[in-house]
Amino acid sequence: MANKKVETCYACDEVATSREHVPPKCLFPTELGVNLRIGLITVPSCDVHNGRKSDDDEFLLASLAGIIGCNNIGMLHKFTKVDRAIRRSGGRLLGKVLKDQKIKIHELRDGNKFSVAWGKPDLKRLHDCFSLIGKGLYKHKYGKAFDGNVICEVLYVPTTNRGWKGYREFAVAEMSKELSSCKVEGENPEVFQWVLGPEDPFGSSCARLTFYGNLVVYLAFISSRVNMEDFESLFDIAQKTEKPVYIQKDGKRYRIN
Repeated sequence: MANKKVETCYACDEVATSREHVPPKCLFPTELGVNLRIGLITVPSCDVHNGRKSDDDEFLLASLAGIIGCNNIGMLHKFTKVDRAIRRSGGRLLGKVLKDQKIKIHELRDGNKFSVAWGKPDLKRLHDCFSLIGKGLYKHKYGKAFDGNVICEVLYVPTTNRGWKGYREFAVAEMSKELSSCKVEGENPEVFQWVLGPEDPFGSSCARLTFYGNLVVYLAFISSRVNMEDFESLFDIAQKTEKPVYIQKDGKRYRIN
């Protein structure tokens, strides 16, 4: 009998012990009277990148469902599963999702009231979550683990840095062109859609993730074959001068400092 091929984790070189849903299964509601769990993606995973990250999955769900801008599916998921999770945690889950949070009660014209919370999201933890989702989708599409670093840009979180805002708009415009001819995938588009671009000669790529209709995240896959110490971004260069610096391309101008 031929030896069974040993599968390795989508996010590291460890031997896989289970399979992980990408993105986490909890993002896909089951209580809304429609099947939103069609063709969910799973990839081989080790213990660290599956069972031991359940807290991260709940954190990601609470960070997405109910955010201003998400569709009705996301809002309904917030008022069911997410609210139950927040109550179970005694409010600690919301404290992990938003720092320096404030909560206000808003009253609708019909007299119904609802609470709105805002604050500073834990971007580092979000980046870690989205990076793992990107690596999982890469494993699913190419059948191998991505060897390199995944950089995330969470578009639904605004930035107050004028230079970074312009540079982000430029980078997103470039990645959008790169992805324009690629197939958008996801069998439950009201919950999650994704598109992964082709690799360049160095093995780098980009991707776009869309949650609950409108919450967009861009990913840049930087291959380990690219020595980032040999490069300095236009944004970093622009910060060295007080004079306005612009990138001009395709009839648009982006200020990056």
